[in-house]
Amino acid sequence: MESVLIPSFDKFFISCNLYRVEPSKAVVQIIHGAAEYKGRYHVFATYLQSQGYSVLVSDQRGHGNSIDARFVRGFMPSVEVLVEDQWYITRFLKQEFFGQPIHLLAHSFGSNIARLYLHSHDEHIASLVMTGSPCYVPGIRIGMAFVKLLMLFLSPHGYGFISGKLTTSASLKWVCSDPSVIEERRIDPYRKNFRYQLAAIHTIFNSVNALHTYPNRPIKHPSLPILCISGSEDPVPGFAKGLADTQASLKRIGYTRIFMKVFQAMRHEVLMEREKELVFTLITQFLDGKYQGARLDDWQL
Repeated sequence: MESVLIPSFDKFFISCNLYRVEPSKAVVQIIHGAAEYKGRYHVFATYLQSQGYSVLVSDQRGHGNSIDARFVRGFMPSVEVLVEDQWYITRFLKQEFFGQPIHLLAHSFGSNIARLYLHSHDEHIASLVMTGSPCYVPGIRIGMAFVKLLMLFLSPHGYGFISGKLTTSASLKWVCSDPSVIEERRIDPYRKNFRYQLAAIHTIFNSVNALHTYPNRPIKHPSLPILCISGSEDPVPGFAKGLADTQASLKRIGYTRIFMKVFQAMRHEVLMEREKELVFTLITQFLDGKYQGARLDDWQL
């Protein structure tokens, strides 16, 4: 594994881990979820490495080591900035691994960033995999307005009671069925005292609201293969209704190859579940193109 710093459009340096394979058959660019950081994907990244894929995992701004005086841990800029950061990472990978396909994989809040990334950069990636992808939440604009009001009183760098509600809860059982994963969340130095500032909460809410916004121009890669993976006990994708909305939203944009897979008895962090190897295998089959030539209803996931 190599530690890499990638400059973004404003010269902010994005902290990344690069798992290189020589030669690799493709590259996987991973976007982590809320209150996470790149180190949590080490096991999955090394698995992909063993399957012949080079992997890059980045810390989103305000997470892990992607911090500075402007972007302290727990502060995020707008979704537009986060999307642009991922584009600059793609540009780096296109230079570093010239001519190789780049697959995008995103978890939870990272899936929102990935879906917005598609609006302007979908022709540069070979496929998209999303795990624990949030669904659109009706009434999210009310939440955005409320956070904006709090920001007026407490400043964008304030916290307020909503900060704790978003990053912690009385029970973390919805996260994963493996108690060790929940315990890791409690003791990990990058996560145990992690709290989002109000500006970051507004960014998260705005990313959910943007799931029902659509590009002004036709997309360039309508046949882009998209795989959505979730656990049957994960509330974040909204269960059957939320997954149907996600699929309908992607189809409305113009995407025609959308695959959905729900793993029974799994929860939000499917990449860290007890039977995570099943998820790992499915993802590598997808990246390897096993869906090719299959109708959506015929490909057995």
